[in-house]
Amino acid sequence: MRFGLGSRNWILAHMKGTDEQFTWTPPEGGRSAKDVVDHVSWVIQAVCQQLSNTLGVEFEISEPEQFEDTVAQLEEDVNSAYNSFRKLCEQMTDEMLDTVTTLPPPARLREGSVETILRIMTGYHVVHHSGQLAVLLRRAKD
Repeated sequence: MRFGLGSRNWILAHMKGTDEQFTWTPPEGGRSAKDVVDHVSWVIQAVCQQLSNTLGVEFEISEPEQFEDTVAQLEEDVNSAYNSFRKLCEQMTDEMLDTVTTLPPPARLREGSVETILRIMTGYHVVHHSGQLAVLLRRAKD
């Protein structure tokens, strides 16, 4: 769980900029910084929901508060997704972490232990997109 929460802190540390910078899209095509953060939040929520269904763990999905400011909303969405992650982890046993499962498409991670899936999807995946976010925001400033 610490690795996932550390990844949350990593992406939040990169979320400095204006609404215009977050909605800027590269002229050669691709996602905006907002799209990247939306993707991260959505994936974490979807993975937590899928794993809770697979494991028979009941927990309440965290619903984000609504903000007018784009950056504040994105930060809230990330925190809300990680609150769901934390709630799921608090309900799981060590045996559940060893359970082998498969995520449905469009997930590229086909099969693995619950621990591996959480480590990849709430950790490495988020760090990858944090770097993408940093580059997009830097380009948007120029």
